[in-house]
Amino acid sequence: MISEVLQNLMPQPAHVDARAGVFSFGALQVSGSGPALDVVKSALGRAGLRLGTHHGLAFDIQFVPTGNCVISCNRFEAVPQPDMDESYVLRVGAEGIAIEAESHTGALRAIQTLYQMVQPHDQGWCLPFCHIEDKPRFAWRGVLLDVSRHFMRVRDVERLLDGMEIAKLNVLHFHLSNDQGFRLESKVHPRLHQVGSEGEFYTQVEMRQLIDAASARSIRVVPEFCLPGHSVSWQVAYPDLSASLVPPAEVGELREIFSVPVDPTREALYRFVDAFVAEMAALFPDPYFHTGGDEVNPKAWKENPEIARFMAAQGLATYRDLQAYFTGRYAQIVRAHGKIAIGWEEILHAQVDENVLIHLWKDGVYPKELARHRVLVSWNYYLDLQQPAQWLYEKDPMDFQLTDGASLDVEVLGAEMANWSETIDGGNLDQRTWPRGLAMAERFWSPRAYVEAEGRQRLYSRLAIASGLLTSAGLSHETHLASAMASLYGAEAGEDFCQFASLVEPAAYPFVRRRRLLLEQLLPKLFKPPVVQRYSDLRRFVDHLPGESEVARQFSEAVRVFLENRDPVQRAALERQLRDWQTLGRTMAMHASHVSAMKREGLHRVALGLATVARAGLAALPHLAQSGSMPRKMGRLQRLFWNWRLWPYAYDIFYLDKDLLRRIAWELRKPDVLNRHHVAIYPGVAHLLKVAGEEG
Repeated sequence: MISEVLQNLMPQPAHVDARAGVFSFGALQVSGSGPALDVVKSALGRAGLRLGTHHGLAFDIQFVPTGNCVISCNRFEAVPQPDMDESYVLRVGAEGIAIEAESHTGALRAIQTLYQMVQPHDQGWCLPFCHIEDKPRFAWRGVLLDVSRHFMRVRDVERLLDGMEIAKLNVLHFHLSNDQGFRLESKVHPRLHQVGSEGEFYTQVEMRQLIDAASARSIRVVPEFCLPGHSVSWQVAYPDLSASLVPPAEVGELREIFSVPVDPTREALYRFVDAFVAEMAALFPDPYFHTGGDEVNPKAWKENPEIARFMAAQGLATYRDLQAYFTGRYAQIVRAHGKIAIGWEEILHAQVDENVLIHLWKDGVYPKELARHRVLVSWNYYLDLQQPAQWLYEKDPMDFQLTDGASLDVEVLGAEMANWSETIDGGNLDQRTWPRGLAMAERFWSPRAYVEAEGRQRLYSRLAIASGLLTSAGLSHETHLASAMASLYGAEAGEDFCQFASLVEPAAYPFVRRRRLLLEQLLPKLFKPPVVQRYSDLRRFVDHLPGESEVARQFSEAVRVFLENRDPVQRAALERQLRDWQTLGRTMAMHASHVSAMKREGLHRVALGLATVARAGLAALPHLAQSGSMPRKMGRLQRLFWNWRLWPYAYDIFYLDKDLLRRIAWELRKPDVLNRHHVAIYPGVAHLLKVAGEEG
């Protein structure tokens, strides 16, 4: 059991030397000195409260001159920096616990390791004897939090910081402005928050509170204020900034796919930005400042004759050149105020200064000019794509390519997972971030050799343990589903609702976007243009499903094990489970037919889909031989029938960009083509049916 405690640490330390023996104690008696002592005491206090909650036993911490836990750190930095030293040595032996760190940040990281190691014992608590030497693989390990589409309260962000502390993540990338909202008080340009936020924004006092809370956990806060695109909230507040001859009138207004950008030819724009950056540079202590720069729609630039004259005078041949001109000016302003600019990968251009950090997000293959810049990676790490933890864990920040056969000689500072908030608010933030975020946190921290060997083999068992520790810290990812079902459906939402919801997975955001395109671009040709809700009001069933169904994952694993050994006991367990799900699907279909909110979302069809998929699994089982016996063959027509019945539940996304007519005729027969819920047991059942067909 003691060795398992060390094996289950997450993120796994760089070096762990387990030794025979256990150190037992009744109270943690902490001794130490130096300027970091108050911060260390606070971190220990948080860990102690969480341990008490987790184990149902008070965890007593005493601060004494000489104790059983000695913490030594040589340097304290009130504001965490990009080059902060996060390394530490943690030793546990017969004499007690010793933590040594060069900086207080290392001591804080060691405390999180200690939090995961402490176990209840007859005499109170115990720790395994060990020698741990640890440091992160990447210096930048972040979470992007978008609060523009859905604003999140201070306490929601503070909960995210608590989770980040446990996961040893160290950068909160705060996406504070976009078309849908400008979320921070500005005193030099007050209409930005007064008009551009629609009343939901952080005051500067609240932002300092969040920065202080992050700093106490050695987490940096990097703001993003996106320009020249994704800036409708700026333009509604200050129409003179707009490139359009008819500026946007409402926050969130889009034209075609993307929004109108600002006009990069006006000197007044740069004076405006300069005053704003000066204000924000004084508020945010971090040396980095994210300038955005992604998804710029140049249509308004093309339609503006003044911009055309400017481009000709400046010798700017393309609109990419014009964006590079703006990016260079924005980066110069940022640098003049003592900050280092970051921009999304679209800003990559020969004229953009090499000191600007490039943030990769979409392609995975980049021109060789990327090697001029330091790089931050979010490609593969978008939480809103609803990929399972295993898929996310398999992706390494170094897994991108340069074109033209160039060698990958790029300085990668680190990586960030991205929480875009089209379908996220403070209510489901925890559920959409954890425990999948722990998998990425380990990928960013732990040695690659560990992640791609032992780490991958035991990922989910370790995630379950670490997830419980997050719950003990007050995060709601494990309890959100039940509370959301009760909130959505009231007294109707019994245990069946949660069981049903645990077997359904949500669509990725790209499907939601394509659903909108289908309604906006296709249906108006046939009917009156519909009113399309661009971002969810978070009152839908699908908005409160975890990104990965743990029940379905365990079912798929049980299928895999059964097919390897054909144990009749395992087969009987699979049969019972499938029969229960078939019954549950039929029961929920009846519920959904009588509850208007469920029927409106098509949940009666999803429930019938669950029953159908479970029935297909039951049809496959008799054709899968037990060990040492011959199967009863599944006939060709039977295989075709069940494959046809399963096909509508296959995981895919409705695309408008290829084979449109075929897809409309073929895909619209799916029971859930517009609201897209995945019957999560489909992969396991499809596996059963495939093998049954092969053996037959």
